[in-house]
Amino acid sequence: MAVAESGLVIVPALFFGAIISLAELFFVHADERGMGWLGHGLHAIPATMAFTFATMNVPFILQYLNQTVTVTWQIEMGVIAFVSIIAMLKVSAAAAIIGRVGEKFHHTLMIGGLMFVSPYIWKAMGPALTNMLPFLAYEIF
Repeated sequence: MAVAESGLVIVPALFFGAIISLAELFFVHADERGMGWLGHGLHAIPATMAFTFATMNVPFILQYLNQTVTVTWQIEMGVIAFVSIIAMLKVSAAAAIIGRVGEKFHHTLMIGGLMFVSPYIWKAMGPALTNMLPFLAYEIF
């Protein structure tokens, strides 16, 4: 089964990225209470949004990079999983570099899981969400 052609998803990726970034900020606050959590949390917001943007636009990128190989849903899912794992490593490494307590593993796993499922949530709930929130309907190309 081939991956359906899709456009560059911008507004939904920023929307989901903001939601996941807020979850990351709450997790950082819970894990590093009283230890400069706000600075670390604000640092995590743009990175989390960038990784979410990347996971939600994997089909668009694969469509243009892979001209000779048929892109299947397994390849798409593998790339999304790879980007989510890299994001999890970044989240846990940022706290470890500071030398403090760091994030708990289950919080890191939740952030990676949210990044992994965000493109699929958008595919499943996108039409209903765009009826409620019309600004989410913007795709380019």
